[in-house]
Amino acid sequence: MKSALILVVLLGSLTLSVASAQPSVEGCAKAQSSKVIINVRERGAKGDGRADDTAAIQKAIDEVAGTGGMALLPDGIYMVNAVAPRQLTLKSRMTLKLSQGATLKAISNGASHYAILTITGGSNVSVIGGNLEGDREHHQGTSGEWGMGLRIMGGAEHITIIDVTARKMWGDGFYIDGAKDVRICGVTADYNRRQGLSIIDAIDVFITGSVFKNTRGTRPSAGIDLEPDRADQTIRNVSITRSKFLDNAGAGIQILGKKGTANVSDVRIKSNLFRGSPPVKVKYADGVLDSAICHNRYATRPEPSRDPAMVATDVQEMTILAGCGDPGLRIRY
Repeated sequence: MKSALILVVLLGSLTLSVASAQPSVEGCAKAQSSKVIINVRERGAKGDGRADDTAAIQKAIDEVAGTGGMALLPDGIYMVNAVAPRQLTLKSRMTLKLSQGATLKAISNGASHYAILTITGGSNVSVIGGNLEGDREHHQGTSGEWGMGLRIMGGAEHITIIDVTARKMWGDGFYIDGAKDVRICGVTADYNRRQGLSIIDAIDVFITGSVFKNTRGTRPSAGIDLEPDRADQTIRNVSITRSKFLDNAGAGIQILGKKGTANVSDVRIKSNLFRGSPPVKVKYADGVLDSAICHNRYATRPEPSRDPAMVATDVQEMTILAGCGDPGLRIRY
């Protein structure tokens, strides 16, 4: 019987290096609609890793909101309060731009819920560049799993996230619950406790050129988890392409609908790289077609050979290219 799995590489390392540059973010970039630019340092932010910069950054955000302008964070470590009601909240028609060396870092807290950045009900909002860093290594509480890097919710729409790294969150790097038209391009979610990205309730989500890795700490520990909390929530028209899912404790991508509903549908998973097992898990989601899981690669370590002549070889990993709907890459449970 002809297998739909095609062996691509059997060498000492992957042909496609997991450390290689991320794919371009074509299709995500948006032109700034205003010349208004406010540097948060001009509003009192220190960026010294000690001062609480929450109020100064929020002041800059409030000034550019509605103008199509940009609040700019130059290099530095900006300590911010991530616990409601003082958390940073982005508003409609604005861009938050972090330079490559800029980090928004959550002040250590004991809250079960927090978010470094929140977009609630806004539209035409972009977040570009920089780092969001949580407090999982210094969290003061033991309960909860909802400490987020970037939370998008409450009917937000036309949201663009580009080249942002979210790491060390008590919960998820990125979280979407109640949003439409969200584009996530070139992001990295690294060493977050629950998920790299959770999608709870959303329509029209486009994810490309991103990395979701080292998720572990509390279940399900997936790279991306598409999982409505209630039967009346919907996940529809989601595209996940050209991304990497590396060494997550759970699935690379988990899709879990509500039993007896069809509230997860039209999810396309194509041209991604997975390392770790299982790559894709699907349950109670008949609207996710096997034929839409296509041309993905799975990096795995082969079983040790029992042939004495093979013991000394330097084979470490192999990459398998899966055909559309191949059961070797996708698991329905």
